[in-house]
Amino acid sequence: MNYSKHTRATARTTAAAVAATFGVLAGLGTASAGVDGVAGIVDHGQRTVEAISEDTRIDFVAPLDGNPLTREWFHNGRASYRVSGPGAENWHGHITIGYMVGYPATLNGKIRFQYQTPGLELELGNDPKLDVFDLIPRVGVEVEAGFGPGIQTIECAGGDISGTEGFVQMSGFHGTVTGVLGTTTIRPFVKVVGASGDTVITYGPTSSI
Repeated sequence: MNYSKHTRATARTTAAAVAATFGVLAGLGTASAGVDGVAGIVDHGQRTVEAISEDTRIDFVAPLDGNPLTREWFHNGRASYRVSGPGAENWHGHITIGYMVGYPATLNGKIRFQYQTPGLELELGNDPKLDVFDLIPRVGVEVEAGFGPGIQTIECAGGDISGTEGFVQMSGFHGTVTGVLGTTTIRPFVKVVGASGDTVITYGPTSSI
């Protein structure tokens, strides 16, 4: 399976809001740090495959566009995987970072998202870090979301992985969603898919504004 093509296709049909930023930000809301979630499955090869969400921090900020229908946040954290069992060193697959975004209503039945790949670092086991900065280009997407309430699943970044363990480090993701009314809730997730299609997903803490 060509995971890069799959990621680009998913990005075109889902919604996300991701950009790089630097500096210290004062947030309106914060999710806790630490190991936030772990989930595992036993795959076709009798290996245990785990998806791990770690050190999640989400800070909501006042939107720069001043639009009362815009929600804006910054996201730092780590998306990890771990594989054990027979032939674990030969395992390979794909890891994806994303969000579930819940909202009570929309203004006109549409939501607009924008995203841009930040300076991610992908580390596989003991191998050197790989730069995946250009994994997903900057895109603006308008989604037919209905008038609500509703939930949109957003796959915003990922990379091909192999071996027994590794992680994607995130720093300064800048997320925005425009067109929502009322309190908006986001829940980050980490999805790991093996070459045979075995899939495991774990979720981080929810944050609302």
